[in-house]
Amino acid sequence: MIKWLFFDLGSTLIDERDCEIFRFKDLLKQSNTLKGTLKQRIEAYVSQNKSPYKEILKQFNLKPMDWPIHLEKLYDGVIPVLEKLSKKYHLGIIANQELGLEERLKKYGIRTYFELVICSKEVGISKPELGIFEIALKRSNCIPEEAYMIGDRLDNDIAPATFLGMHTIWIRQGIFMNSNLERVDFKPEIIVYSIQDILKYL
Repeated sequence: MIKWLFFDLGSTLIDERDCEIFRFKDLLKQSNTLKGTLKQRIEAYVSQNKSPYKEILKQFNLKPMDWPIHLEKLYDGVIPVLEKLSKKYHLGIIANQELGLEERLKKYGIRTYFELVICSKEVGISKPELGIFEIALKRSNCIPEEAYMIGDRLDNDIAPATFLGMHTIWIRQGIFMNSNLERVDFKPEIIVYSIQDILKYL
């Protein structure tokens, strides 16, 4: 029986499209070489299940910019979905995020739905390391077989959770929606294209 649902945050509950566009525009300002090839480079790295922003920074030795948090917004339907699911399951967050995550969740109006929030900066472990999932399972007193991990990244969310024995849902949205299933050893049990679609399965 499923007891817990653990969610990633970025590109799962939070729409980061405007943030990504903003950051890539900054890269274009730093490098003339990227003009005309940026889209192809992004697609190539995503198809390798790699972060295009991080890889381009390394390849061209560019300066990273602070995450434009002011451009984040909830995906449509997040609050009604969480409202329904919270009546049937315990809900938690497992996310690679900076300090201050609790306040951000309150700002978005969704903190009240989560009984457990595991932030990488707070616990000192980041996905895809297994330790961050193990912390969540231990604190929730839940065995892997009684939990789902729901996220947008095959490498960070789906593969490690599956390895531990958790059930998984891949939400194909955001910059990683075209990630390559053939490049991960563990496939998602369920694939959806929006947060609302998970209600068909849970």
